[in-house]
Amino acid sequence: MVRCKKCAVGLLGACSLDYCQQEREVLIEQAQQAAEERGHTLSSFEKVKDYPIWQATCGQCGQTAAVNLDPPAGEPDVYGDAVSGVCPEAEVSETEVSTEKTSEENAWYDDLANPENQ
Repeated sequence: MVRCKKCAVGLLGACSLDYCQQEREVLIEQAQQAAEERGHTLSSFEKVKDYPIWQATCGQCGQTAAVNLDPPAGEPDVYGDAVSGVCPEAEVSETEVSTEKTSEENAWYDDLANPENQ
């Protein structure tokens, strides 16, 4: 069995999934929010047997969203077609997202990119 982040609880075979519940719930919430913003309707997240991965499927298009509690270096914790792409089965009004930034957002990004101007 693959251990989550070298977890001693899993190594001892005592993993009840409660040990990582808080971290897992935060990542699942991030995945759900990203998927919903793209018009997806996710099922409940289910653990992938023998891996520190939970995944859900969009009920409309079948694309998946996943969270990995122990991703390889440089890889995201939250990933999948449902968190990165628009649901092809969703109505256009469900997925319209404004790409226009407000002047306040533009100023924030400018300050972030040019800290010497502060």
